Amino acid sequence: MKNFLVIADKPGEPQSAFLKAKELARTSGAKIHLAAFCYEPGVDISDPDINGPLLKQRIMLELQNWWQGFIDTHAGEQSVSLEVIWQKNLYEWILASCQSHQYNLIIKTGHRSEGMFYTPTDWLLFRDAPIPVYIVAKEQFNAKKRVLVALDVLAKSADKQALNTQLLECAFRLAVQTDAELHCAYAIKVPTLLKDLDLVDPHAYAHKIMGAAQANMARLVEDYDLSPDCIHIEEGEPWGAIARLAKKLHSQCLVVGSMGHKGLMGKLIGNMAEKIIHVTNTDLLVISPEVKVKIAI
Repeated sequence: MKNFLVIADKPGEPQSAFLKAKELARTSGAKIHLAAFCYEPGVDISDPDINGPLLKQRIMLELQNWWQGFIDTHAGEQSVSLEVIWQKNLYEWILASCQSHQYNLIIKTGHRSEGMFYTPTDWLLFRDAPIPVYIVAKEQFNAKKRVLVALDVLAKSADKQALNTQLLECAFRLAVQTDAELHCAYAIKVPTLLKDLDLVDPHAYAHKIMGAAQANMARLVEDYDLSPDCIHIEEGEPWGAIARLAKKLHSQCLVVGSMGHKGLMGKLIGNMAEKIIHVTNTDLLVISPEVKVKIAI
């Protein structure tokens, strides 16, 4: 049985993650496990004037009742289980839960809270989640039934080539499930050093690479019967070029890979998934090379 782990939005918010999970589960037959988080730091302080355990219990019960009422009203025939968690660190709980349960997909509303000394939960999940992560855009404007997948068609390593295959397959399944048109894209990036030193003409460099990119893309997608209009070779920084294309196509979802930079390198450079979430209002399905479980679509 397919299972979605859905991270609940706060009460009073649009509940984008739950509604997206319900939409995907309706056609995939998946079950939904809804995780609702709450935490009040002052409750854990040892203060004789505050009955911390009782106050914590009341807060969790109130959230439990709110969400149960929401589920009863909006779930319909969909199978939904609920878990209320007293936890400050969502990321650690999500990873631990994925290790102890057979989830196929994490669904969460996107949040843009990155900073020099703070790595947001979304980014951490992109880097470390053992299953695909579906980030729901809070607002989508004029989204059309199109799924866009970003591929690295000139990848040399076996890991990146395998990731291409998995990205394409997941994007295809998502497009079929949502009755959408599948689009595939690759962005030709001119090496920054060569461009900054004026050692190459960017357009001439891109033109030189175009033939190999088109040939590799054709081989990669040959089994998917795509129209030429659904194949896109762009020029520019990959995250920017792909984000612009997603906006131009009004894509309902963008499927990308995450190579998971760690430590200081991750804070300074990040990866395409982390940069795209900052500039696009499109849903984002992120898959890392470490993912061992195929998406439940």
